[in-house]
Amino acid sequence: MGDNHTIDMNQMMKSLSGGILRLALDDELTIIYASEVFYKLIDVDINNQAVLPKTIVKTVYSADMIMYTHQIVAQKKRKDNQLALFYRVLLKSGDLRWILINGSKTEESYNENNKEYPIYFCMAIDITDYMVKYKQLEQKVEYYDIMSEMSKELTFEYVIATDSLVFSKTFRETFGIDPKVENFSKKLEKTGIIHPEDLPGIVKVYRSVMNGKKQVRCEFRIITKDGQVLWYVCHASIVFDENKNPFKVLGKLSAMCMRREEDSPAIKIKLDTLTQVYSKDTSDKMIRDHMLNQDSSAISALFICELGNYKNINDIVKVVDGENVLVSIAKILKRSFRRTDIIGRTGLSEFTVCMRDITSDKYVYRKAQEICKEVNDLYSYSFNKSQLSISIGITFARGSLDYSTAVDNAKTALLVAKKESSSSFEAFNPPSSK
Repeated sequence: MGDNHTIDMNQMMKSLSGGILRLALDDELTIIYASEVFYKLIDVDINNQAVLPKTIVKTVYSADMIMYTHQIVAQKKRKDNQLALFYRVLLKSGDLRWILINGSKTEESYNENNKEYPIYFCMAIDITDYMVKYKQLEQKVEYYDIMSEMSKELTFEYVIATDSLVFSKTFRETFGIDPKVENFSKKLEKTGIIHPEDLPGIVKVYRSVMNGKKQVRCEFRIITKDGQVLWYVCHASIVFDENKNPFKVLGKLSAMCMRREEDSPAIKIKLDTLTQVYSKDTSDKMIRDHMLNQDSSAISALFICELGNYKNINDIVKVVDGENVLVSIAKILKRSFRRTDIIGRTGLSEFTVCMRDITSDKYVYRKAQEICKEVNDLYSYSFNKSQLSISIGITFARGSLDYSTAVDNAKTALLVAKKESSSSFEAFNPPSSK
């Protein structure tokens, strides 16, 4: 009865499409047991080969050894008691065969050199057909990436359900950030690569697509990783599933040498070398253009911030902390405002900020109050009676407004704020024109 049972088990093992393995999870994957089918998979004749491979590593094609090693390292970090490994074997014919080994951890262990390794019960199968198709697809994707790069086009795919946006690989090379964006809808309004003047329009386009618009075309500026501003034209279309429900958006961004209605080439965004906010010329131009082209229903807030006792405190900070006060102030401003807002260093110890598209005056006042508190808490030296302070003058721009007028209004408020001995802010509300 026992002999018949053994024969039945052997016949069953031979009839399985994959080879059966019991492997110890050491560096070489020691083979505790392997079925005849497994040896056939790796092109080993157990009847004519005197010495059978005792480890999986002995069966790995030499060119795949680095890939194998990386997989073993990753495998040992897994916490789900599963094993998964794929590699190629070199057949006697000179062909290569892809093998997938998949299994689960058992309660057994293998001891060698006073070390204990877990044993996995595994199945090995031939996945050559799948891998050949995968490699062909990979080559096709690479081909399209090359063609995209040559044509200066950036293709993208937005999956609505997962709210994820993926660009072609050249996106990272041009803009220096990850081509895959998770939680895209939440990050769009805070992005720093779309020119601040164009961002509100792009948000509107995105919302129109989410509301069912099938095709869109728009032009906007994107800031590259080296600070250059380039014009792109975007074409995007909704793709529907079998139930006629929108499930993704496909599109492309095509670089433009210059915008259709402009004769001048793309401008260069300049940053202040010390604080890494916009330089005076750049911030003045950006704020001026924004205020002149602002929608009649939109409201912006202009901050002019001036530091008090800057030189005395900075001399101490350089010695004690080895840093510059202006760098710390710039960090506070960048942390306090949105990436769509415009922050510039416009004087030795002066910063100008334009908050775009504000929803309420209270939000602006609360932001100014928070900045004052942070500056007050920034440095505290018992041996120095003077304290660093910040004075903030604020004005509001409703609809289109000349930048110089806004600056004059903000500086009027700044003069009042500077009368206080500690950090403070004042606001100038221009009379509304009717």
